Amino acid sequence: MTADPDAHEAPAATAAPSAGDWRAALTRGGFGAAYQAFLRSDAPTPEVGDALSELSEIETLLRDKAWARALKRFQLIESRPDVVDWQALEDDLQRLGRSGAALDRRQPDTALAELDAAPWSYFVAEAETQRGTALIYDDALDEAAACFRRALDVDPRHFRAITNLGNVALEEGRVDDAIADYQRALALNEEFANAHHNLAVAYRRKGQMGKSVSALKRAQRLTQRRDANDARAQLGSLSRGRGARLLRWSVYAVAAVVLYLVLHARGML
Repeated sequence: MTADPDAHEAPAATAAPSAGDWRAALTRGGFGAAYQAFLRSDAPTPEVGDALSELSEIETLLRDKAWARALKRFQLIESRPDVVDWQALEDDLQRLGRSGAALDRRQPDTALAELDAAPWSYFVAEAETQRGTALIYDDALDEAAACFRRALDVDPRHFRAITNLGNVALEEGRVDDAIADYQRALALNEEFANAHHNLAVAYRRKGQMGKSVSALKRAQRLTQRRDANDARAQLGSLSRGRGARLLRWSVYAVAAVVLYLVLHARGML
């Protein structure tokens, strides 16, 4: 379910920015590249490095579709030097969360409306990846592939964009190209269950059933592990909520008993 006639070709390699080019990388919308360039520079402003480090981590969370965690981490950033528009950053993160949720609900038109609502100043790679995914739902495979390539021009480590290029190749019958893309995505994130699952499909189409079964089992294990982790996190959140309510009602009950005893001792009850 993803498209790109040139999926077998690695996206044009983006040269690592040279020392001092961190501002140029930042302008292109790649926080990881900007941070790495900053580390090689002689910039005397550690607060800038701290901010770029945090934004690089947020970029990593977005690759993994962790919209809420990315926004929460952003809101906790204390050092905010005047090198980016922080309000625009937050607005972009919130839009990505809404468009990503729409894609999860298989509502591409809603996602595209969010993505087209305003120009993207930041997180361009994630925006292009989501746009490409929405276009896949409309069978606009060539346009979708172009979006994924643009995403990789900004962020060559965006494993979802690479996986989507493999999906396009698979959709077009270029099975070997799809396998190459899935393997490239897994070299960046070996725990990305979708790439393992789609790799299993590609191997099955080639008649390589042993490899297909192995990849499918890996995908299932990773999916189960992630679901279990999500369930534990949700249960922990609910338990904390119930625990807080239980404690609150316990306090109320103790207070009521104390009040009763006091009033009873004074003959008022």
